[in-house]
Formats: sequence, structure tokens, C-alpha cells
Amino acid sequence: MTRLRAVGRSLLPIGLPILLLVGWEIGGRILGNVYLPPLSSVLGTLREDWLFEHTLSDLLPSLQRFVIGYLAGSALGVVLGIAIGSSRRVAQYIGPTLEFLRALPAVAIIPVAVLALGLGDSMRISVIMFGVLFPVLVNTTTGARDCRQERIDVARMYGLSRLAIIRRVVLPSAFPLISAGLRVALPIALIMMVVSELVGGQNGVGFYLLSSQSVFNIPAMFAALILLGVLGNLVNAGYARLEDRWLKWARNL
Repeated sequence: MTRLRAVGRSLLPIGLPILLLVGWEIGGRILGNVYLPPLSSVLGTLREDWLFEHTLSDLLPSLQRFVIGYLAGSALGVVLGIAIGSSRRVAQYIGPTLEFLRALPAVAIIPVAVLALGLGDSMRISVIMFGVLFPVLVNTTTGARDCRQERIDVARMYGLSRLAIIRRVVLPSAFPLISAGLRVALPIALIMMVVSELVGGQNGVGFYLLSSQSVFNIPAMFAALILLGVLGNLVNAGYARLEDRWLKWARNL
């Protein structure tokens, strides 16, 4: 009986997704609605388009923009966050400006980015960077400010310079919150990747999604959505595994 309960608990998390997928297939076949194609039709389109034809032309360019924008935005967020969290003067000088920019919806900068950078990859990467910047910045700033003062005082007693204190004391202490910000920024980067490709794009998953909608290819639209969902879950799971493997030391800080 205990074993059956354990099996039931392990199967419960996947039970609802399976029921939804089965319901999708049955509903699509029974209703015959053009707006709800059967799941099998969507999976067929997903296999035909994304296993071969559109992988090189659309998926890889999207992933390249995603990676570059995410890494650049994260690096900038960490640097600014450490500077603001470690120095009151820096916080006074640039804090209000960053707070104003943080209040802007990330998608609202797309028209400005188009005017400034055109419709190329530079615009799309900058939009992803803007979306990623502030979750990382806020978490890094909080982590730097929460560093225990006694640790900083001990480092000063040993004659460490200000830069060395930031590198050896403040940054490691802020790592747990920095990691949380990096994880929050992942889905935002994916969202901004797609949104930026909807505007004047020539390739990418967002361009494929918009092109499918324009020709009323409903199975292709759903296929793109499934691809984005799978991609988002893979990225999140990969980061979670990396976090568990390489940041165990930070849990005891």
C-alpha cells in the first residue's frame, strides 16, 4: 500500500499535463475547429519544421541573441549592482536614473531601440539586455548591501584595498542573491528575444511565429509555442542544475 502511494505521488505531477494533452488531441478531433488543431498535427509540424528546416535558419539565430543579450545584461547588472550596493556616492549619482529606467516596461524601449540601432541584431540584443539588467541589478544591490559589516571590518584590518574587499568579501556574500536574479532574468530574456523578433524580423522563433500567424498556419503557431515552452524549461532546468552543482558553498554564507 505504501509503495502504491509512493508511485501515485511520483506520477501525480505528470498526470495533469498528460490529461491536458489527451484532452487537446480529442477536443481537436471532435470539434474540428480550425483554431484548435489536434495535438498530433501540431507535433507533426514541430517535427517537420524544427528538427530540420528551421533549426539553422531560425532557432540558432534566436539562441545566439538570447545568450549574448543575457550574458551582457547580467554582467552589466552585476557590475552596477556591486557599485551601487558598495558605495553611497555611486548610489546617489546613478541610483535615481536607474530607478526611472527600471519603472519602464522593457517592451516600451523597442521603438527607441529601432530608431537608434535599426532592425538588426544589435537592436534585438539591446532589448534583451534591458530586460535582463534590472532583475540582476536589484538582487545584486541588495546582496551587496546585506554583506555583514564585521566581515568588511576584518578585511580592512588585514589591509585589503577597497577593490580587494569587493572582490573577496562583498561579491561572494552577494552571490546567493545574484544567482536568484540571474534565474529570474532567464525567462525575461526569452520573452524579450521573442518580442524583439516580432518587430521587423527576418529570422528567429518570433519571426516564425508571426509569419505563421500572417498566413493562418495555426499548427505552426502552436508548434512555435511548444518549442518556446520546451526551450524555457530546458534553460531553467540547466541553470538550476548548474546552481546546485557550483553554488553549494554559497548556502552557508
